Amino acid sequence: MLKTGFAAAAAATIASPNAYAAQFAKQPGETKIVCVMGDYWHNPVWQEQHVRGIFSSNRDWKVYFVLASRYLTAELLSDTDLLITTRYGGGDALGWTPEPIVCERPRSDIIWTDEHVEAVCDNVRNRGMGFLAAHCTLFCGREEIEDLMGIEPQLHQEMQPMAYNYFNQDHPITRGIEPYYVTLDDQFGVDFKYPSRTTILFTTQAVHDKREMVSGWCLEQGNGRVVGLLPGDHNFAYRVAEFQEIFWRAAHWAMKRDIPPYPNAVKDKKGFN
Repeated sequence: MLKTGFAAAAAATIASPNAYAAQFAKQPGETKIVCVMGDYWHNPVWQEQHVRGIFSSNRDWKVYFVLASRYLTAELLSDTDLLITTRYGGGDALGWTPEPIVCERPRSDIIWTDEHVEAVCDNVRNRGMGFLAAHCTLFCGREEIEDLMGIEPQLHQEMQPMAYNYFNQDHPITRGIEPYYVTLDDQFGVDFKYPSRTTILFTTQAVHDKREMVSGWCLEQGNGRVVGLLPGDHNFAYRVAEFQEIFWRAAHWAMKRDIPPYPNAVKDKKGFN
């Protein structure tokens, strides 16, 4: 049975990515979420664990993690309700292989190829797929994706404690969220390309160098919605109940869904982690 399983997994690596994507077509009544997370600087294991935990109460949500970027295809995205990315430009965290023990790995796939960019932009702008662009996605190196996010990126400085402030009380993603702190994170920044139609959700203040930067925003792009959330260089950000709730709400908003209460919310918690 094990041999058969490994053989099937190996065969999947040979199948064309679009043909392989067909087995993950969305079923009736299902919400399909595709995640591409993790790279050399950002651990994909804790990212996946936290995202799965945030959405674990939604039994009709199928959350797929793309482990080899060549499988992020137009076919896979054609019926996807929400795409979540935490990827700058470059290779995957590891070259993918089905074997449980390896001596060498194949070369990693490259993300943000022309095919990736075209598929993501088309599905957001024309079909109305939601796009949650987290953390280092803003440094993807592709002007088209920056334009989709509505930003020009600014690089972070030192890793340091972060204070999360000025939550927009007029927007459903951040209404009722109170200021909180995280032990360690970095602080990317953005300049907005479309300030008149971009909504700021919250800011951060770096404790050491006192920079105040926008760290969450959202906007409509064609038929789709885009949310940018910059926290998350370390798992400290995702361990905080307030950020989990923001992530939960952002996913629903990006898919134009009603936002139910976050089931794992911790009351009266100020988020220091």
